[in-house]
Parts: sequence; structure tokens; C-alpha cells
Amino acid sequence: MAGARRSRGGTATGTRCPGCGQPLLTQWVGGTAALKATVTLPPADARLPYPEALKDRTPNDLVWCLPRLPHRTPRLRWTHGRHPPDCPHQHLTSHKCPPASPTTLF
Repeated sequence: MAGARRSRGGTATGTRCPGCGQPLLTQWVGGTAALKATVTLPPADARLPYPEALKDRTPNDLVWCLPRLPHRTPRLRWTHGRHPPDCPHQHLTSHKCPPASPTTLF
């Protein structure tokens, strides 16, 4: 059957934030009960450890693990209470656009 093959967890899109211009990764995470996650996509060599991401999150945020494997597109993974604190992958929270500066003086 011709057509696009749907990968597990949906598809990932790379775009830019219309407010701040940062690169974003948006994708559905999970197979049965998926959440749509939007995170700021850091450079591949950025060091973003799990304990620091836990400190940066808010009560309404989740922390995502982003393995960068050599022959695959970036794919977000869930983290949980038993996630290893020394995990070598990047750990991200949801994208938060910085507040816009006012464009008028009055």
C-alpha cells in the first residue's frame, strides 16, 4: 500500500518559535496516551543533564529525554522517577517564550 509510514510516537517537526525565533522540536510522545510536546531544540553538543532539568521545571512541566542517535531523527522520551540521574542524553522541559519587550513607549 502506497503512502507515508507512520512511525511509533508520531512525527517530529522542526520549526521556529514565532515569538522568539528559537528552533523548536514538536512531536507526539507516547504510543497509547500521547502528549504533544514542544521543546527548544538545543545544539547537539549542548550538555543538559537530568538533575538540572528537574530544577528548571515548573509544576505543570514534564522533563523529556532526547537521545541523539547516529542514524535516527531526534525522538523525545518520557522520564520518570527511576530515570537514571547520570543519563548521558539531553534533558529538556517545555519551550517557554521569553516575554516580549514593548515596541511602543506609551
